[in-house]
Amino acid sequence: MPDAQKYICTVLLISYNHERYIRTAIESVLSQKTKYKYKIHIFDDASIDRSAEIAKEYVDKYPEKVFLFSSDKNKGAQENIWNAYKSVDTKYCCLLETDDYWCDDLKLDLQIEALEINEDCSFCSHLTKIININDEYRQNENGIIDIINKKILESEKISIDDIKAESVGTGYMNSALSRLIRFSSIDLSEIKFKEAFLWDNCQFYYLLLKGKMYFINRVMGVYCMTGAGVYSGNKPLLRLEKFIDAHIQFNKETNYAIGDRIFREIVSHTNYYLWLLENHNKVIPIKEDRSSIIRNMKNVIKLFLPPIFILFYKFCKQLVFKI
Repeated sequence: MPDAQKYICTVLLISYNHERYIRTAIESVLSQKTKYKYKIHIFDDASIDRSAEIAKEYVDKYPEKVFLFSSDKNKGAQENIWNAYKSVDTKYCCLLETDDYWCDDLKLDLQIEALEINEDCSFCSHLTKIININDEYRQNENGIIDIINKKILESEKISIDDIKAESVGTGYMNSALSRLIRFSSIDLSEIKFKEAFLWDNCQFYYLLLKGKMYFINRVMGVYCMTGAGVYSGNKPLLRLEKFIDAHIQFNKETNYAIGDRIFREIVSHTNYYLWLLENHNKVIPIKEDRSSIIRNMKNVIKLFLPPIFILFYKFCKQLVFKI
């Protein structure tokens, strides 16, 4: 592999059975117009379709820029993404799953420039458009922009103190595909609970504990909900179980540094996932007030019976003594 000093950024492409989408993802990265040198690491987790074969075409065509890391056997999403981050040897990195893509050829240039100038920022993010391809539970989110939080939309820089404020609402802050990370701000060898850094929402908070976020109010990426991913391939209650487990790991990893905020996130997302269960076959604006479902007895029963909410209850009891 060429000398790492030639590059300032590593783009991590995560692939598993993405034959249908992977060309679009790779081309969206290769089309970047930037004065900064970057390379692409494609991590394919033993796909059983033509994903790795297609990736190899780009390795052959761009041997100084594109590098393929293929697994002999499927390791699972967490291990594949973890290994991808461990391969980074550049100042900056960003991650893109190959069923998503970038939609602005200035993305890398603008983000690297922002972090080069603002050394107090651990990462840079931007707006992402959500496209629903086949996620039956999130039909109402098709075509929306991922960030509606006014505090972020109206700010150039965001700190952890800004986010911790009671006046700042919970919910989605930005997509992982939008983040350019200052890699020196993290030390993977010190992370005990991997989901504290790998899970989308957790990584947002993890990076804010390392520095500020620089925000570019511009749509530069597209997140595709295929209904077949590790997350979107599951029903809402299982998605919530994974969400809660990841945030428990985050609190352990950070010694409950922002336990109160994480508690608010769990409550907010519990409400959201129950709203998905209730309304996924209805055409209802996503901004509708979801709090009304808590007053619905059917959903209250759903809240307390599944085992995942027993886990949630135990977690809340523990958290009371940690905050």
